[in-house]
Amino acid sequence: MTTCPVCKIRNSEAEEWCTDCGWLLSQLPPGSGQSDESGIQDELSFKAFAILPDRGSVMLRKSRTIIGREFGDILLPEDLNVSRIHLALVADKDGLYVEDLRSSNGTLLNGVKIPPGRRYLISNNDVVTVGDSPIKIEFKGQDKEGDKTPGLYLVDENGVKLRLRQGDNTVGRLPLNTISIESSPFIAREHAILSVELTPSGMVFLYLTDLGSSNGSFINHKPAPSHTKVRVKVHDEVTFADVT
Repeated sequence: MTTCPVCKIRNSEAEEWCTDCGWLLSQLPPGSGQSDESGIQDELSFKAFAILPDRGSVMLRKSRTIIGREFGDILLPEDLNVSRIHLALVADKDGLYVEDLRSSNGTLLNGVKIPPGRRYLISNNDVVTVGDSPIKIEFKGQDKEGDKTPGLYLVDENGVKLRLRQGDNTVGRLPLNTISIESSPFIAREHAILSVELTPSGMVFLYLTDLGSSNGSFINHKPAPSHTKVRVKVHDEVTFADVT
């Protein structure tokens, strides 16, 4: 049996996570001062900040920052929909990740619920929602990506270029989407997903998935079927409702 260092519940040796509070059993309790985890600056080349509701900016200093209602490095005691131990912000050489620690109500990344126990890369200005608390993540000192940096971009009707990141880019009217289109009332709150996928050989593919929006998504004026991944090629024209 393994005793959880946080809630003192005994767990079987087969358990990786505490069955009562969700704590990763291989970790020491937060605030023990004995953790051998490196500082975040040993992993990242930029500074990362969590912008908390009504509390302002908090600089992340550990390579693994725990957020919870009762236990962790950042506490949200007023939000009853936050689990006692809710999520971790984890830094490694590839960037900053969010990992839901099997919380009761889950974690959203830019409005999309992420599965527990898996890490998802965070980009600058992403919003991580914990319970009822949206937390914006800001990077400072990160190399700027100009509109001439190699990559995949959406170009709107005014010529404004929006860089697509690897993985899922959510599109919709809500400001928490990766690509927020608030100018049209015909855009759904969560309209579609643009997925940038990298193959083992290094090739990059882009796919569009309409999320069952009322006014649809189109590729070169042809309707994209709902909840189906459709390949998008360079120079294709993509329309969300009435926005191209």
